Amino acid sequence: VLTKLRNTLPKEVGVTAKIRLPPTQADAQEGKLGHEFRFDNPVTIEERVRRLIDSGVDLITIHGRTRFENKVTVGPVNWDGVRLAAATAREYSGDVNFPIFANGGIEYFSDVQKCFDETLCSGVMSSESLLENPGIFDEQNIVSGRDTLERQLQYADTYLDYCTIFPPLPGSLGIKGGSYNVAKSHLFKILHRYLEEQPDLRTWLGNQECCTILQARALMCDLRSRYSTLDEEQLKMKTSWKDDNSWYRRHRQSNASAAENTEPVSLEERKKLAKLRIQALREQRLSRA
Repeated sequence: VLTKLRNTLPKEVGVTAKIRLPPTQADAQEGKLGHEFRFDNPVTIEERVRRLIDSGVDLITIHGRTRFENKVTVGPVNWDGVRLAAATAREYSGDVNFPIFANGGIEYFSDVQKCFDETLCSGVMSSESLLENPGIFDEQNIVSGRDTLERQLQYADTYLDYCTIFPPLPGSLGIKGGSYNVAKSHLFKILHRYLEEQPDLRTWLGNQECCTILQARALMCDLRSRYSTLDEEQLKMKTSWKDDNSWYRRHRQSNASAAENTEPVSLEERKKLAKLRIQALREQRLSRA
């Protein structure tokens, strides 16, 4: 596919690829790949990068985790693997400046420079953190609970302004509410730490009857008022002030709990658990309707 794109598109149109690190035997021994994963024809990151270079891509982004480390199974980022990929690309291509972007492990602005230093990458991208804090690449001196709250509310306000001017296209997130369902998903992320403290507002935002931007703005006014009388000390005593309650770290506590249970789970047991989770989600959605 990449070779076809490169051979078909004009040279001034760049072709890029984004990959994750391939799993290793060490990953399997540490239980990161699931109990039923088996190595057949293991591919190294060096081989994968060389194939991409041969396809003619102009830029490669490396996510410093394997495909098994995602969402509820996310683990620490492997910047050493990204550094190896960058070195391989530049040596194999003969271009010491071949562009490699790093993805993963960017929670704060300070992590950007750390990533540059440890991976020798050309650029840094973020996904999960950026969904909650769109200004992560802008150095911010946020030291107070009040400033953090106002920053997130301002992001939500600005986002809704853009949604009013440039409505997102209706997607697969439901018929009622149209494109507002797309906007709603972003509000859940931007306001995540505060909605976790205000379950009634979180439930209302997820309700099908909450389907307009005006309703979202009213919800944000309610949210702001609930914190308006709290002083700085009281705000910093809230769980919303703690980093562990950010959108970026939302799966970390469940990961830690899961790590304590190292007993193998059969395929049939996993299927049963998955069915139970799906049923619970359906019941939750029906209760909100």
